[in-house]
Amino acid sequence: MDRRDLRQGWPLMERDLRLVLAQHWVLSHAEAGSDLIGPRAGWDILAQGLAAEPSTHRLWDRFAKERLLRWREYWGKFSARTWKVRDTERVGADLEIVTFAEPRLPGLETKPAPPPVFRRLAVRRSGGTWLVAGLDGRNIFRPGWPPRA
Repeated sequence: MDRRDLRQGWPLMERDLRLVLAQHWVLSHAEAGSDLIGPRAGWDILAQGLAAEPSTHRLWDRFAKERLLRWREYWGKFSARTWKVRDTERVGADLEIVTFAEPRLPGLETKPAPPPVFRRLAVRRSGGTWLVAGLDGRNIFRPGWPPRA
């Protein structure tokens, strides 16, 4: 997120999350009537190609750019360097929800300030490392047409 480089973040996500993101992108283009994605019969191959790590699909750059723009709309000024982990909640043997809090500027404690902003991620331990499994802290989506919680 900080570097605005999806290719660097892609290996930090579970394969199913990458596939869900690719399927969502395909569906949104299909609903918009875009001929970019081709006929429905090829959607699985397209989504698999975009979800691959690393992806060499010809549409990767466009997909990555649009995905990052969408995340910036939701995540706003989120930065792994400045936002702090406020809380972690274990929701399964290998699954946790991590809540990040927006940093507070010094001096705001004495003035009325807007409420802090929080963002949540689901992370899962896999093969000795933690991978992002969900991007909203509420749902772990599974691949499908459409992806589902």
